[in-house]
Parts: sequence; C-alpha cells; structure tokens
Amino acid sequence: MTTEGMLTSSSLKNPWGRTLYSLKRTWYKFSRNWLSVLGLVIVVTIVFLAVFAPYVAPYPQHAGKFVDFKGKNQPPSWQHLMGTDTIGRDILSRIIFAFRNALLMAIVVLAVSVPLGTLTGLTAGYYSGTWTDTVIMRVTDVFISIPPIILALSIAAVLKPTLMNSMIAVTVSWWPWYTRMTYSLASSIKNEYYVQAAELTGASKIYILFHEILPNCSSSLFTKMALDVGWVTLVGAALSFVGLGEQPPKPALGTMIAEGVERMPAQWWIALFPALAIMFVVLGFNLFGDGIRDALSPEEA
Repeated sequence: MTTEGMLTSSSLKNPWGRTLYSLKRTWYKFSRNWLSVLGLVIVVTIVFLAVFAPYVAPYPQHAGKFVDFKGKNQPPSWQHLMGTDTIGRDILSRIIFAFRNALLMAIVVLAVSVPLGTLTGLTAGYYSGTWTDTVIMRVTDVFISIPPIILALSIAAVLKPTLMNSMIAVTVSWWPWYTRMTYSLASSIKNEYYVQAAELTGASKIYILFHEILPNCSSSLFTKMALDVGWVTLVGAALSFVGLGEQPPKPALGTMIAEGVERMPAQWWIALFPALAIMFVVLGFNLFGDGIRDALSPEEA
C-alpha cells in the first residue's frame, strides 16, 4: 500500500487529518529501513532501562555505597550475568543505572546547545554579510577550532569533578556546531522565494526567522540531535574515564572502564561490558538518527 492510500482525500480537509497523514507517511518511510527500526528498538530499550532502573536492575543496591569483598571479581554467571567488580558490585546493575547519567547528560547538553546554537546560527545566517554575522561566526570559529573533547577536558579540569560540571564542559564545546550548521542552512534558505515574499508583505524579522526559515532547518536539526546523543555519551564517558565526571560510588560508564583496565586481561569483564554498553548507546542513536534523516528528507521526483 502506498502512503497516498493511507488516508482518504476527505480526511485531509481538516488539520488533524493532515497531521495524521504526515505522521503515517513519516513512519512509513522510517520503517522501510530495518536498521532504522533496530536503532529505534535500541533507543527505546535504553530509555526504558534508564527510567525503570530500580525495578529492572537485578541488584539495585549495588548502584550506591555497597561492598561485598567475598563476591568480588566474579566472572559472568547466572547469578551475575556480567560478573562483579573489584569490590563485589554487580556490573549489569551498575551499567543500567549508568544509563541514567548518560541520558541525563545528553538531555541537558542538547537542551542548552540546540536552542543557543540554533538562535545564533539563524541570526547570523539571516544577516549574513553584516557585522552581526561577523561577530557571531568569528566567536563560533574560535570554539570550533578546538576539538570538542580537548575543550571539554580543559574546562572540566578547572572545575570540580561532578556530573553537573561535566555537563557544563561538554555544553560549552557543543553549541558552536549547531551554530555552524544552522548558519549554513539559514544563509541559503533566506534567498528562497517564499522568504522574499514574506519580506515584501511586511512580515517581521522574528516571524521570518521562526516561521519561514527555522521549520526548513528542522529535519537537519532533529537528525543531528539524535546522532549527538551517542557522541555526548561518548565524551561524557571520556571525562569520567580520566576522573573528571561523575564520582564514585555513583556508577559511570567511563569510571567503570577505567577501573577494569587495571585488571586486564585477568578480569576482562569489568572493562568489557561497560565499553560494550557505550557502543550500544552510540550504535542505537546513530541508526535512529539515520532513520530520522531518511524519514524527513524530501522524496525524489
């Protein structure tokens, strides 16, 4: 069945019918790629585990101040599917709770970086060629010239090592990339006929920015946001790996890997499973982001 046959022509006469048709059409395009569906399943699984961690983790008390020296360094078994760490804590339970911090970091970083980067990019793109464009983009270029991981490590090293300060460090290094992308899109879209028509009819600058230009940048923004969840998780894990993120005894994927590296190769499971968890997050959100890109991209003629 084609997407045109999903709804009758009469149902498209009302706004709700058009919205439903658009959603079904987007889902149809998304679901045609099984890798995109796999990414969605992975994302839903990660979010479910993070939200309901106290109920699905086999040993929720192991995510806090817990010590069991008698059960330390146990290899994977039916009792501990991913084994135990150097002080007897269940690794699977700590990974499930670590997903919470990873998603929290991604949400906070993107909640600040996306609006800030989008607003500055829209402004610079619409006023390209003016002093506003010059000031915004030169500041952006200064931040972009430093690799995000290096900038985040530098800022986190100055601040007290906490989850909140690691979020601040990653946010400072992340917003310029949204500015650069939105600037490129806005500077191109502003020359379209519908934008010029809005200007001729006397529409305000704010209306043009947020009703004419921004909606046409949304597909690229949503795709990048989905992809960035995995990369923010990776950078956050790098900060905690060197001791600049969430501090023990709270679980963090990077900290768990750092503790396990010292025990390689004898206790290989201590570092391996947290590393696989990071790969699981990055892979899931990358596949999901690719699906969003394909679903929101215009169809070829």
